[in-house]
Amino acid sequence: VENTESHQIIEEFMLAANEAVAEKLTDDGIVFLRRIHESPAPRKLKTLTQFVRELGIHCESLESRFETKRVIAEVLGKPEEQAVNLAVLRSMQKAIYCPREIGHYALNSKNYCHFTSPIRRYPDLTVHRIIDSLARGVQPPDNFSEQMNLGAHCSDREQRAESAERELVKVKLLNFLAKRVGRHMEAVITGVEEYGLFARGVELPAEGLIHVNSLQEDRYFYDAESHSLVGHRRGNVYRMGDVIQVEIFRVDLDRRELDLRMVQKIKSGRPATQSGKPPSRSTGKRGGDKKTRQKKKRRKRK
Repeated sequence: VENTESHQIIEEFMLAANEAVAEKLTDDGIVFLRRIHESPAPRKLKTLTQFVRELGIHCESLESRFETKRVIAEVLGKPEEQAVNLAVLRSMQKAIYCPREIGHYALNSKNYCHFTSPIRRYPDLTVHRIIDSLARGVQPPDNFSEQMNLGAHCSDREQRAESAERELVKVKLLNFLAKRVGRHMEAVITGVEEYGLFARGVELPAEGLIHVNSLQEDRYFYDAESHSLVGHRRGNVYRMGDVIQVEIFRVDLDRRELDLRMVQKIKSGRPATQSGKPPSRSTGKRGGDKKTRQKKKRRKRK
Protein backbone atom coordinates (compact mmCIF):
# COMPACT_ATOMS: atom_id res chain seq x y z
CA VAL A 1 0.00 0.00 0.00
CA GLU A 2 1.38 3.39 -0.98
CA ASN A 3 2.23 5.55 2.03
CA THR A 4 0.34 8.65 0.92
CA GLU A 5 0.02 11.93 2.80
CA SER A 6 -3.50 11.01 3.93
CA HIS A 7 -2.21 7.72 5.38
CA GLN A 8 0.51 9.61 7.24
CA ILE A 9 -2.05 12.04 8.71
CA ILE A 10 -4.20 9.14 9.96
CA GLU A 11 -1.12 7.48 11.45
CA GLU A 12 -0.15 10.69 13.27
CA PHE A 13 -3.64 10.97 14.77
CA MET A 14 -3.44 7.33 15.92
CA LEU A 15 -0.02 7.86 17.52
CA ALA A 16 -1.23 11.05 19.21
CA ALA A 17 -4.26 9.23 20.68
CA ASN A 18 -2.10 6.36 21.97
CA GLU A 19 0.35 8.78 23.54
CA ALA A 20 -2.34 11.01 25.08
CA VAL A 21 -4.04 8.04 26.79
CA ALA A 22 -0.71 6.72 28.12
CA GLU A 23 0.23 10.15 29.49
CA LYS A 24 -3.17 10.58 31.17
CA LEU A 25 -3.02 7.15 32.86
CA THR A 26 0.57 7.81 33.95
CA ASP A 27 -0.38 11.18 35.46
CA ASP A 28 -3.21 9.46 37.38
CA GLY A 29 -0.81 6.83 38.73
CA ILE A 30 -2.62 3.95 37.01
CA VAL A 31 -0.83 0.65 36.31
CA PHE A 32 -1.52 -0.30 32.69
CA LEU A 33 -0.07 -2.27 29.79
CA ARG A 34 2.34 -0.02 27.93
CA ARG A 35 3.99 -0.55 24.58
CA ILE A 36 7.69 -0.20 25.35
CA HIS A 37 10.74 -0.21 23.12
CA GLU A 38 14.11 -0.21 24.87
CA SER A 39 17.13 1.61 23.49
CA PRO A 40 19.48 -0.48 21.32
CA ALA A 41 22.79 -1.62 22.78
CA PRO A 42 25.51 1.01 22.05
CA ARG A 43 27.73 -1.74 20.62
CA LYS A 44 25.10 -2.61 18.01
CA LEU A 45 24.65 1.05 17.03
CA LYS A 46 28.41 1.46 16.56
CA THR A 47 28.42 -1.62 14.32
CA LEU A 48 25.44 -0.21 12.39
CA THR A 49 27.21 3.14 11.93
CA GLN A 50 30.31 1.40 10.57
CA PHE A 51 28.24 -0.73 8.19
CA VAL A 52 26.32 2.25 6.78
CA ARG A 53 29.57 4.17 6.23
CA GLU A 54 31.06 1.14 4.44
CA LEU A 55 28.15 1.36 2.00
CA GLY A 56 29.45 4.80 1.04
CA ILE A 57 26.70 6.67 2.91
CA HIS A 58 27.95 9.65 4.90
CA CYS A 59 26.49 9.74 8.39
CA GLU A 60 27.18 10.84 11.93
CA SER A 61 26.92 8.30 14.74
CA LEU A 62 23.66 6.34 14.48
CA GLU A 63 23.42 6.38 18.25
CA SER A 64 21.22 9.37 17.44
CA ARG A 65 17.74 8.21 16.44
CA PHE A 66 17.34 11.37 14.35
CA GLU A 67 20.44 10.52 12.32
CA THR A 68 19.12 6.99 11.84
CA LYS A 69 15.83 8.42 10.56
CA ARG A 70 17.72 10.71 8.18
CA VAL A 71 19.77 7.83 6.74
CA ILE A 72 16.64 5.71 6.21
CA ALA A 73 15.04 8.61 4.32
CA GLU A 74 18.22 9.13 2.26
CA VAL A 75 18.35 5.55 0.96
CA LEU A 76 14.63 5.36 0.17
CA GLY A 77 14.24 3.97 -3.36
CA LYS A 78 17.98 3.33 -3.75
CA PRO A 79 19.71 -0.08 -4.14
CA GLU A 80 21.05 0.21 -0.58
CA GLU A 81 17.55 0.58 0.89
CA GLN A 82 16.94 -3.11 1.70
CA ALA A 83 20.39 -3.65 3.22
CA VAL A 84 20.17 -0.51 5.39
CA ASN A 85 16.62 -1.24 6.57
CA LEU A 86 17.51 -4.82 7.49
CA ALA A 87 20.66 -3.70 9.32
CA VAL A 88 18.67 -1.10 11.29
CA LEU A 89 16.01 -3.65 12.24
CA ARG A 90 18.62 -6.17 13.39
CA SER A 91 20.28 -3.57 15.60
CA MET A 92 17.04 -2.73 17.41
CA GLN A 93 15.38 -4.33 20.42
CA LYS A 94 11.89 -5.78 19.99
CA ALA A 95 8.95 -3.67 21.14
CA ILE A 96 6.94 -5.50 23.80
CA TYR A 97 4.00 -5.05 26.17
CA CYS A 98 4.97 -4.24 29.75
CA PRO A 99 3.75 -1.96 32.59
CA ARG A 100 7.26 -0.61 33.30
CA GLU A 101 7.90 3.08 32.50
CA ILE A 102 10.65 2.68 29.91
CA GLY A 103 9.29 4.65 26.98
CA HIS A 104 9.35 3.92 23.26
CA TYR A 105 12.75 4.47 21.63
CA ALA A 106 11.66 4.32 17.97
CA LEU A 107 8.80 6.79 18.50
CA ASN A 108 10.82 8.99 20.88
CA SER A 109 7.89 8.80 23.31
CA LYS A 110 8.17 8.79 27.09
CA ASN A 111 4.71 7.25 27.59
CA TYR A 112 3.04 5.11 24.93
CA CYS A 113 0.41 2.38 24.78
CA HIS A 114 -1.77 0.63 22.21
CA PHE A 115 -5.17 2.24 22.61
CA THR A 116 -6.38 2.53 19.03
CA SER A 117 -5.42 0.97 15.72
CA PRO A 118 -7.09 -0.33 12.53
CA ILE A 119 -7.22 -3.78 14.17
CA ARG A 120 -8.04 -4.11 17.86
CA ARG A 121 -5.54 -6.13 19.90
CA TYR A 122 -6.08 -7.57 23.35
CA PRO A 123 -3.69 -5.01 24.94
CA ASP A 124 -5.94 -2.29 23.47
CA LEU A 125 -8.92 -3.84 25.25
CA THR A 126 -7.13 -3.87 28.61
CA VAL A 127 -6.62 -0.11 28.27
CA HIS A 128 -10.26 0.35 27.19
CA ARG A 129 -11.41 -1.47 30.32
CA ILE A 130 -9.30 0.77 32.55
CA ILE A 131 -10.72 3.90 30.90
CA ASP A 132 -14.25 2.50 31.23
CA SER A 133 -13.69 1.86 34.95
CA LEU A 134 -12.42 5.41 35.47
CA ALA A 135 -15.38 6.86 33.53
CA ARG A 136 -17.75 4.98 35.88
CA GLY A 137 -15.87 6.22 38.93
CA VAL A 138 -14.44 2.77 39.71
CA GLN A 139 -10.77 2.45 40.58
CA PRO A 140 -9.15 -0.13 38.23
CA PRO A 141 -7.06 -2.98 39.69
CA ASP A 142 -3.56 -1.93 40.75
CA ASN A 143 -1.71 -5.21 40.25
CA PHE A 144 1.74 -4.65 38.73
CA SER A 145 2.69 -8.34 38.84
CA GLU A 146 -0.47 -9.35 36.99
CA GLN A 147 0.19 -6.73 34.30
CA MET A 148 3.77 -8.01 33.93
CA ASN A 149 2.51 -11.55 33.33
CA LEU A 150 -0.16 -10.33 30.93
CA GLY A 151 2.40 -8.28 29.02
CA ALA A 152 4.75 -11.26 28.70
CA HIS A 153 1.87 -13.43 27.44
CA CYS A 154 0.69 -10.87 24.86
CA SER A 155 4.25 -10.22 23.65
CA ASP A 156 4.86 -13.95 23.24
CA ARG A 157 1.64 -14.44 21.28
CA GLU A 158 2.42 -11.44 19.08
CA GLN A 159 5.85 -12.84 18.21
CA ARG A 160 4.38 -16.27 17.51
CA ALA A 161 1.79 -14.74 15.18
CA GLU A 162 4.47 -12.77 13.33
CA SER A 163 6.62 -15.90 13.02
CA ALA A 164 3.67 -17.88 11.62
CA GLU A 165 2.94 -15.11 9.14
CA ARG A 166 6.56 -15.02 7.96
CA GLU A 167 6.56 -18.81 7.60
CA LEU A 168 3.36 -18.72 5.54
CA VAL A 169 4.75 -16.04 3.23
CA LYS A 170 7.98 -18.03 2.87
CA VAL A 171 6.12 -21.23 1.94
CA LYS A 172 3.98 -19.37 -0.62
CA LEU A 173 7.07 -17.77 -2.16
CA LEU A 174 8.93 -21.08 -2.33
CA ASN A 175 5.93 -22.77 -3.96
CA PHE A 176 5.86 -19.98 -6.52
CA LEU A 177 9.61 -20.18 -7.20
CA ALA A 178 9.62 -24.00 -7.38
CA LYS A 179 7.90 -23.67 -10.77
CA ARG A 180 10.49 -21.16 -11.95
CA VAL A 181 13.79 -22.96 -11.34
CA GLY A 182 16.38 -21.74 -13.84
CA ARG A 183 14.94 -18.25 -14.14
CA HIS A 184 16.90 -15.12 -13.25
CA MET A 185 15.93 -12.31 -10.89
CA GLU A 186 17.46 -9.20 -9.39
CA ALA A 187 18.41 -9.43 -5.71
CA VAL A 188 20.24 -7.61 -2.93
CA ILE A 189 22.86 -9.25 -0.71
CA THR A 190 21.41 -9.17 2.81
CA GLY A 191 23.96 -11.27 4.67
CA VAL A 192 27.53 -12.50 4.28
CA GLU A 193 28.86 -15.59 6.03
CA GLU A 194 32.00 -17.68 5.66
CA TYR A 195 30.02 -20.30 3.73
CA GLY A 196 28.20 -17.97 1.33
CA LEU A 197 25.90 -15.04 0.62
CA PHE A 198 22.28 -14.51 1.55
CA ALA A 199 20.34 -12.57 -1.07
CA ARG A 200 16.75 -11.32 -1.17
CA GLY A 201 14.79 -10.71 -4.36
CA VAL A 202 13.94 -7.11 -5.23
CA GLU A 203 10.48 -7.79 -6.69
CA LEU A 204 9.83 -11.01 -4.75
CA PRO A 205 11.02 -10.82 -1.10
CA ALA A 206 12.35 -14.39 -1.08
CA GLU A 207 15.72 -14.89 0.60
CA GLY A 208 18.08 -17.62 -0.52
CA LEU A 209 21.68 -18.77 -0.13
CA ILE A 210 24.45 -18.55 -2.71
CA HIS A 211 26.93 -21.12 -1.44
CA VAL A 212 30.55 -19.99 -1.69
CA ASN A 213 31.48 -23.23 -3.47
CA SER A 214 29.23 -22.20 -6.36
CA LEU A 215 31.34 -19.05 -6.95
CA GLN A 216 33.65 -20.80 -9.39
CA GLU A 217 35.43 -17.78 -10.87
CA ASP A 218 37.69 -17.37 -7.81
CA ARG A 219 38.56 -18.69 -4.34
CA TYR A 220 36.82 -16.57 -1.73
CA PHE A 221 37.80 -15.67 1.82
CA TYR A 222 35.58 -14.20 4.50
CA ASP A 223 36.60 -10.78 5.85
CA ALA A 224 34.99 -10.50 9.29
CA GLU A 225 35.79 -6.80 9.65
CA SER A 226 33.91 -5.64 6.55
CA HIS A 227 31.44 -8.56 6.38
CA SER A 228 32.61 -9.41 2.86
CA LEU A 229 33.66 -12.34 0.70
CA VAL A 230 36.89 -11.38 -1.07
CA GLY A 231 38.35 -13.17 -4.10
CA HIS A 232 41.93 -14.42 -3.61
CA ARG A 233 43.13 -14.00 -7.21
CA ARG A 234 40.98 -11.32 -8.83
CA GLY A 235 40.04 -9.32 -5.75
CA ASN A 236 36.31 -9.53 -6.44
CA VAL A 237 34.28 -8.43 -3.42
CA TYR A 238 30.74 -9.41 -2.44
CA ARG A 239 29.21 -7.57 0.49
CA MET A 240 25.90 -6.52 2.00
CA GLY A 241 24.05 -4.01 -0.15
CA ASP A 242 25.41 -5.27 -3.48
CA VAL A 243 22.75 -5.56 -6.17
CA ILE A 244 23.17 -8.80 -8.10
CA GLN A 245 21.41 -11.00 -10.64
CA VAL A 246 20.82 -14.55 -9.47
CA GLU A 247 19.49 -17.80 -10.87
CA ILE A 248 16.85 -19.78 -8.99
CA PHE A 249 18.83 -23.02 -8.66
CA ARG A 250 17.02 -25.27 -6.16
CA VAL A 251 13.90 -25.09 -4.00
CA ASP A 252 13.48 -27.46 -1.03
CA LEU A 253 9.94 -27.05 0.29
CA ASP A 254 10.35 -29.57 3.11
CA ARG A 255 13.39 -27.79 4.55
CA ARG A 256 12.12 -24.32 3.58
CA GLU A 257 15.34 -23.58 1.70
CA LEU A 258 16.11 -21.67 -1.48
CA ASP A 259 19.47 -22.10 -3.22
CA LEU A 260 20.59 -19.44 -5.66
CA ARG A 261 23.46 -19.12 -8.12
CA MET A 262 25.33 -15.93 -8.94
CA VAL A 263 24.81 -14.67 -12.50
CA GLN A 264 26.41 -11.24 -12.29
CA LYS A 265 26.93 -8.25 -10.05
CA ILE A 266 24.84 -5.24 -11.08
CA LYS A 267 25.95 -2.65 -8.53
CA SER A 268 28.71 -2.89 -5.96
CA GLY A 269 28.99 -1.40 -2.52
CA ARG A 270 32.28 0.12 -1.38
CA PRO A 271 35.12 -2.45 -1.78
CA ALA A 272 36.29 -4.09 1.43
CA THR A 273 39.90 -4.13 0.24
CA GLN A 274 41.90 -2.57 -2.59
CA SER A 275 44.73 -5.10 -2.62
CA GLY A 276 43.05 -7.93 -4.48
CA LYS A 277 44.25 -10.28 -1.75
CA PRO A 278 42.48 -11.73 1.28
CA PRO A 279 42.30 -8.98 3.95
CA SER A 280 44.56 -9.27 6.98
CA ARG A 281 41.68 -10.05 9.32
CA SER A 282 40.28 -12.76 7.09
CA THR A 283 39.72 -16.14 8.63
CA GLY A 284 42.28 -17.42 6.12
CA LYS A 285 39.98 -20.32 5.26
CA ARG A 286 37.97 -21.04 2.21
CA GLY A 287 34.33 -20.30 2.95
CA GLY A 288 32.04 -23.29 3.16
CA ASP A 289 34.27 -25.56 5.24
CA LYS A 290 32.07 -25.33 8.33
CA LYS A 291 28.86 -27.09 7.33
CA THR A 292 27.60 -27.34 10.89
CA ARG A 293 27.81 -23.58 11.32
CA GLN A 294 26.03 -23.14 7.99
CA LYS A 295 23.06 -25.23 9.14
CA LYS A 296 22.80 -23.38 12.45
CA LYS A 297 22.98 -19.97 10.80
CA ARG A 298 20.44 -20.92 8.16
CA ARG A 299 17.96 -22.11 10.79
CA LYS A 300 18.44 -18.86 12.70
CA ARG A 301 17.49 -16.78 9.64
CA LYS A 302 14.17 -18.59 9.10
